[in-house]
Amino acid sequence: MDKVKQILCIDPEPPELRLETLLNQRGIAASLTEAARPEQLREALSRPDWWDLILCDATSYLEQGVEELVTGVRDALAASVVLLRQPGGELTPAAGYHRGADDVVEHGDMDHLTMVCERELRNATTRKALRAAAGRREAPASLTLATISDLSSTRHRTAARAGAGTSAHAAAGAGESEEARIKALIDAGGLSLEFQPIITFRTRQKPRPMFEALARLKDETGRVLLPGEFLPIVERAGWMDKVDLWLFRQVLTTLEEMREDGHRDAILFVNVATQLLRSKQSVEALGTFATAAHTSPGSLVVEFQKSAFEEEAALAGLRDLSKRLRTRQHGLLVENIRTEDRAFLSRHRDLITHVKLDRALAQDLAEGRLAQPALAELIRGAKRDGFCVIALAVESATLLSTLFSAGVDAIQGHFVSLPHAELVYPTVQEIEASTPAWRVPGEEG
Repeated sequence: MDKVKQILCIDPEPPELRLETLLNQRGIAASLTEAARPEQLREALSRPDWWDLILCDATSYLEQGVEELVTGVRDALAASVVLLRQPGGELTPAAGYHRGADDVVEHGDMDHLTMVCERELRNATTRKALRAAAGRREAPASLTLATISDLSSTRHRTAARAGAGTSAHAAAGAGESEEARIKALIDAGGLSLEFQPIITFRTRQKPRPMFEALARLKDETGRVLLPGEFLPIVERAGWMDKVDLWLFRQVLTTLEEMREDGHRDAILFVNVATQLLRSKQSVEALGTFATAAHTSPGSLVVEFQKSAFEEEAALAGLRDLSKRLRTRQHGLLVENIRTEDRAFLSRHRDLITHVKLDRALAQDLAEGRLAQPALAELIRGAKRDGFCVIALAVESATLLSTLFSAGVDAIQGHFVSLPHAELVYPTVQEIEASTPAWRVPGEEG
């Protein structure tokens, strides 16, 4: 039998007190505890791991010290925080997120509140499952993630039990030094997003601006590290899941902010590692984030390598995630497609919406190793299946007309010849993320 969900309601209005009954009618066993006085709230938050959801009046949270009390126990909370504003209030979900809240709902809108509560109670369950998977049920966690310290220490304890030899310890020491440096950079707020433009060639409708979100990390001197300089270390340390989930959440937050500012047409692409798909909890987290975010339909495209479709466990996760994405008309992209992958695309046309050609295809085309009819045949087949086709690494302007004639929908990467080898990604915008992947906005220390 499922545990009764414990909901803490801070300074509720009368309609919110019906929430327990409404959730019970939907098959969710819930118990509502009201806290209207400071001593009640302090007593309730003395047991942060008890709660599955915290509802709070927005004014009380922002102006009467509740935010500080919640922040003080944030590391031990699995519960989401949902703020209740007065009808017509100016607090947006994006603004609430930056103050540590997971959503903002109007007082009295019980249908919306009930839906949000169902979603956030699922999120709390996911957080607890991921925390348990990290090996320390009592470990601090923010959002849906165990901290890097949790995962790293778990891995080190396992190695110690295995009785690693002296040489192995020496090698591990060098690796741990690299890990410590990367972790310190991320802890200092160095992890950020860069947005690379994807330029539309053709469209039957009004074109929508498209960008891919790319992970970047600044080192001690402020130099921006490219993925190849830090992601392999992140992967070896076992942190890739949480960095990808952080990246995913940041992209959705950016889309929410753009929507709030009136930019509803933008589409953001975000790459997710295959290993995330092997975890049901991580897939559930991705799907919950994507469907719960206040984004425009079709504004998110999630990218995966071909290997995700070739591994049974990952493919099962892909199918589950694809269903969730389609409820919001979001897309799913497969990378590194070559001319021999036509049958592969047809086999998975129920999942795929976008295709990225292998970047070597443009070079092969330019140097005569690939005939244009072969590329055109691949693209025609992809278009028959309804895919949007994107070409990478267009290093010569003469290739543009060739790719257009072959049926490519958009290009990404180099748009003309670039003389500097280090100039890999032309970027139009960089967004700094002042909080690390494993901390919530507003968290101190």
